[in-house]
Amino acid sequence: MKPLTMWTRYAGLGASSRLRFMQFIPVLERAGYQVTCDNFFDDEYLRNLYLSGSKSLTALFRAWGRRRDAMRRSKPEIPALIEYELLPYLPYFMEKKFLARRKYVLNFDDDVTVRYRKFPHLRRKYFQLASHAAGVIVANAVLQELFAPYNRNILYLPTVPPPLPETSVAKAENFTLVWIGTPVTFAFLQERRRALQLAAAQLDFKLLIVGGNAVIPGVDCELIPWSETAEAAALARAHAGIMPLPDTPFARGKSAYKLLRYMQAGLPAVASPVGENCRVLTPECGILAQSDAEWVAALTALADRKKRQQLAAGAHAAREKYSFAAAGEKLVGFLARSC
Repeated sequence: MKPLTMWTRYAGLGASSRLRFMQFIPVLERAGYQVTCDNFFDDEYLRNLYLSGSKSLTALFRAWGRRRDAMRRSKPEIPALIEYELLPYLPYFMEKKFLARRKYVLNFDDDVTVRYRKFPHLRRKYFQLASHAAGVIVANAVLQELFAPYNRNILYLPTVPPPLPETSVAKAENFTLVWIGTPVTFAFLQERRRALQLAAAQLDFKLLIVGGNAVIPGVDCELIPWSETAEAAALARAHAGIMPLPDTPFARGKSAYKLLRYMQAGLPAVASPVGENCRVLTPECGILAQSDAEWVAALTALADRKKRQQLAAGAHAAREKYSFAAAGEKLVGFLARSC
């Protein structure tokens, strides 16, 4: 067995760590890897963040301590698969000595470089890490272009969803939309609050909000705490998914995971024409909408059963391009070549 350490940002509650790292552990083990996983923040940190909306400085100091202890115990011959960085908010030189003695691969799902641009001691950190990495894995074309000048060994690997749990939940009788996310990304849904309110004044629909922390006034919403089974049940009930995004540097570098999850469930989608959304959501499986008027028109179109079924068929066909099995094979091959 070949040892490999995953250095993740979060424990299992963190979507990026769960989907880009932990869900592939069985795949890697079948390929001959002995995988250990060290998370920087624990689940309690995320629960508090989702509840309060603020980050705990005390939790950050504790996490730094845990991570430094784990780094001291780690053997230099063990390759590392790293989510973004080892020590968040600390400069590159504090990781340099540790990483100089081992092969490592970086894994990015979002353009986190945006967060450090206003800090002179951090703004070059991710590029410094990438320059010395054995390889870089990216979730979208924006990230691929961003890191290409710093590393020639790059794998484009979208954040693919795991297989959907089986559910006996039936499709809703009335037109039903679904949004999946977290209390942090709920702000993106709020970006289109006005469009959804305008649509609700013209259409009879329900919006299932999975993982959010509030409803939208004037819209028939159902708030659903996130779990794998709750998400699967909501997707089974819904007729279409939505993914609003603001046109900002950070949003342009986000993965299109929500759209891939909707496709996997055979749902057409409406999404903002931002970043990876433009690459993933083709006219055969959904509608890109920018202005409030375009969102209202898109939702009106999907309220038509015939149009909806046509796009649902396209979504069902498109999902084959983003299968979990294919992603696992690509990851195993890339690590074998890189580490």
